[in-house]
Amino acid sequence: GREGKEEVSPLLSSQWDMGSLGQDHGVNSSLFQNPAKLHLTIGTLVLLNEQEIQKACELLQRSKEDFIDKTVGGKSLTLEVAGIEYMNDDPAMIDVLYAKVHMKDGSDKLQLIADRLMEQFVTSGLMMKEWDRVKLHATIMNTLFRKDTNVEEQNNATTGKSSFKERETFDGRNILKIFENYYFGELQLNSVHLSQRFSTDSSGYYTTSGQLTFS
Repeated sequence: GREGKEEVSPLLSSQWDMGSLGQDHGVNSSLFQNPAKLHLTIGTLVLLNEQEIQKACELLQRSKEDFIDKTVGGKSLTLEVAGIEYMNDDPAMIDVLYAKVHMKDGSDKLQLIADRLMEQFVTSGLMMKEWDRVKLHATIMNTLFRKDTNVEEQNNATTGKSSFKERETFDGRNILKIFENYYFGELQLNSVHLSQRFSTDSSGYYTTSGQLTFS
């Protein structure tokens, strides 16, 4: 689903002053998510042709009638983005750092919608089931985003091989110490998108194959 980037993205770009954090092992600015692409992932679909894309779009619209309208009552959801967490066990060796997201009213509406959508797509055969529940998170830093042109050029020049290399983790202990309870802000969530990975549309967000809106 797409987040309200207007409220959240300025905080990523202006408040997160790298300062001395850039000295921590593995930390550099290329690890940060593009603010225009902030999102919550429900799951990954592998759609091999137009028919499967159409099937996914129809499933999305059907879910609006089946349960989303009843859950949201024709209104957008007010979310709060507060605090950061990391995916693996060692804060000195992080691959993914994310912001925590919850409903402002303390309800579990967002979690219910995400879980039901996942179940529908899994049942349809368009999504593999990875977890029992969707882990709601907004990725802020990811080592898959890392750009290190010097290393890539060196690899190509010396070996002639591709520039693919293992992910290099980063030491997030200072970031966690400073921003553990950071309040990013409040936003209105009003849509779920079928987004194409590695794509960009004219707004800077992912290219969308289909979407539903709450209000």
